[in-house]
Amino acid sequence: MDSTLFSSLVEFGSFNVGEAVKFTPPKPGWKLQKVRVAGWSGYNNTTQTFPAERNIMLEIRDKDLNLLYKFADAQNNYLMSRSGPLFGEIEIPAVSVTGDFYVIFYDRGAALVGMETTNGTGNSFFITGNEIQPAEFPLAETNETVKVNWLIEALGK
Repeated sequence: MDSTLFSSLVEFGSFNVGEAVKFTPPKPGWKLQKVRVAGWSGYNNTTQTFPAERNIMLEIRDKDLNLLYKFADAQNNYLMSRSGPLFGEIEIPAVSVTGDFYVIFYDRGAALVGMETTNGTGNSFFITGNEIQPAEFPLAETNETVKVNWLIEALGK
């Protein structure tokens, strides 16, 4: 697996672009309880300091992009590491989901988000408001478009 770090704020210059992953509940009655996001808040090894706290945001939306849950907090509470990227875990109140749903992480320039750059599944997207588009990037060398996978997990029972 090839992975790298990404920021929608750096790429698009907007706080309002999120990294979204579409999930299907594994069984009827399943409830989302946690989200894990691979990312990094940017520890500076030279000065041995953590970055100033800035807010990240998480949304859970149904298949029609209706909002089910919204959460914001400082990135250092979840993605603070001295050694680089990690899977930060965000606990949420149990959210009942029926059918496909989206987990959307807004990095807002506060954290870099992990993405897998090979074997894109087509379940990762960019979202702005209620507009959704595939997460894919053109390769300059070949002019080919490549799908990516955001390293975001949905956990529940």
